Amino acid sequence: MPGVPTGRACDACRKQKKKVRVVKSWHTVVFLIRLKCDEKQPACGRCLRLKVSCVGSGQQRFKFKQQQFPPKSNQSNQMTLVPISKSRSTEEEKNYFEIPRACPGNSMTTLMDSFVGAIKRSTDLRYNLWWSFGIFLEDVPRRLGSNEALDRAVDAVTTAHAGFCTRQPVSTEALAKYSYALKTLRVYLDDPLQASASSTLCAVMILLVCQTFIGNNGQVMSGHAQGAASILHARKNFGPRDDFERKLFLSLRGSVLFEGLYNDAIDLTPEEWDALVKNDFDHDQPEGQILRCLARAPVLIKRGKQAIRDGEDLTPLTMEVRPIYEKCKLLLSELKARTVDSETSELSTMPETFMARILRAHYLRTHGIGIAVTIYFNGILQALDPSDYACLIESRSLVEDTLIHAQKSNVYRPVGAGYVIMCLAAAWAVTADPQLRSMVEVAFIDYHGDFVNQNCVNIPRELERASENSCCGIRLHRGTLSTNPSPE
Repeated sequence: MPGVPTGRACDACRKQKKKVRVVKSWHTVVFLIRLKCDEKQPACGRCLRLKVSCVGSGQQRFKFKQQQFPPKSNQSNQMTLVPISKSRSTEEEKNYFEIPRACPGNSMTTLMDSFVGAIKRSTDLRYNLWWSFGIFLEDVPRRLGSNEALDRAVDAVTTAHAGFCTRQPVSTEALAKYSYALKTLRVYLDDPLQASASSTLCAVMILLVCQTFIGNNGQVMSGHAQGAASILHARKNFGPRDDFERKLFLSLRGSVLFEGLYNDAIDLTPEEWDALVKNDFDHDQPEGQILRCLARAPVLIKRGKQAIRDGEDLTPLTMEVRPIYEKCKLLLSELKARTVDSETSELSTMPETFMARILRAHYLRTHGIGIAVTIYFNGILQALDPSDYACLIESRSLVEDTLIHAQKSNVYRPVGAGYVIMCLAAAWAVTADPQLRSMVEVAFIDYHGDFVNQNCVNIPRELERASENSCCGIRLHRGTLSTNPSPE
């Protein structure tokens, strides 16, 4: 049953037909023709215009036809396998042993095709899941069908992502699939064997991605990262087990680490934090090294809160934090230099090259994350030593760099620049200038509005809560916030 290519149009354009009347000299002929799909990804132009769900745009389709085999010369009705001698031709050998495969037209294949379309590297970086959430997603399709929790999570994120790309409100179908995926995941987490499986951990990460598109009940921070940390904490070996988990940890570590700065329920030891962040893929790169610095922040923040609460001398802890902050500034200068080089070197003259486009986006993103990490340690130092005016002056420069970075990242919005929300939240916490803080808050609301309805989230309250947690429980710069600030 061989497959014959039938086109790359989306399902909606395939179903829609248009009547065309051709008037001849003595009669009129009416034809039904199929509308032409522009095959763009993640959604075609017609579906975007009509605001309908676009499924399968740009994906090669196949029509499976029954293959007819010539009758064998063997008179017996039973099938016999005859060994082929070396003297027989290759074509004869193929006729003897070729067995037609079953048609892959089931729901799992449809799900796999939709998910592959969402992570395909040729998809626009503004909406591409692979670029925004990690290279581990490329290994997910081959794991489908072996873990129901993973299957349900992939189904939920594919549906939510498709609706998000067409700028539609969160559909009931997406919410139902997300709820079903959560129920299935709970069943797997109750099984000790399945709970520690790589596919179950992957399902948690994919549900975290799905939560990006459907919202989080009015809260800025997610909740699945805490579940992932609990799964890892229950393992005997905290770090990645194989190549797939090393790719998975590249994405999972950021989600768990940044949420660990605000969520005290994520309680890991310093060794566990380091095992989570350390990765063979980037251990010698500045982005990997600066994340290893950030891996020390959750424990330092908890120690700082306890020391401030008990009235202890903060000088030893300040002396421990300062070298980490200085190292972050050195690594940040490397990330900035790399980004500037990519903007001024030969890479800027190759806009059509896939690798050049990916490198420019990667360097810009790692530079933004580096700014945020440096800001976090700047805020910790300000909380531990309020008289350190050098940190106060440097915080203003870091906040201004964050605003510039947010402007440059506009080209990758919405999905490809989702990390900027975290960068702006960190910048808001450390700035002392009311006008600068107001500008940061305006940018935060703008970026945050790409994913959820602003009316559903009390953004000033969430920013206050996040800044207190990341700065050892201290409000560095108290001030009155408006719900809708605007820069002067």
